[in-house]
Amino acid sequence: MARKPSIKKVSPTPDADPMVSILSAAMEEAAAVGWAHLSFEAVATRAGMKLGDVLAHVPTQAHLLARLADHVDRTSLLGVSGVDHTQSVKDRLFDLLMRRFDVLQRHRAGILALMAGVARDPGEGLMLLGRLSRSMAVTLTAAGVSPHGLKGMAHVTGLKAVYLAGLRTWQKDESSDMAKTMAALDKALGYAERAANFSLSNLKMRRDKADNAGASH
Repeated sequence: MARKPSIKKVSPTPDADPMVSILSAAMEEAAAVGWAHLSFEAVATRAGMKLGDVLAHVPTQAHLLARLADHVDRTSLLGVSGVDHTQSVKDRLFDLLMRRFDVLQRHRAGILALMAGVARDPGEGLMLLGRLSRSMAVTLTAAGVSPHGLKGMAHVTGLKAVYLAGLRTWQKDESSDMAKTMAALDKALGYAERAANFSLSNLKMRRDKADNAGASH
């Protein structure tokens, strides 16, 4: 767990991706007034863009949430050149999930405001949880773990639980190095790893018993 997250804030440049500018402005606005009171006109002003251009990219807050999820996925995977097979799966997943927290940390105040607002909106909350499945599937793939099939679905569900446990800690972790978040994530991944090994051992025992029973008849 010896890792120092990169939390350097990248300021938008005039010729930057307009979606990045919109998301940065939206997080600043959410931090200032709250997610429920977010105004696209105010977002456009902060981004230095015309309102119509902003709405062409994100016509609703639901679209804004989806684009933010895309941004976290894309940014957290930048620079991941391949699967490092010298590391354990747990260490690979730890690094990839902490990359996600690095991205969230850059917009901490806005993300916290967003989370508080979404917690009061069941529709948005369910949408984000559903979208998180895709994010965790991508994370598993980047770690060299297949997210497909019944076993893959179980991996996705387990990793979602791990990430959400880390997210709950991150909400209260005001340290610059996210030490508490890293500890919580490491603990949750360790628990998930032990649970997976236990399940696989049980499955093997059941198969062995079934084979032995078949051989005795």
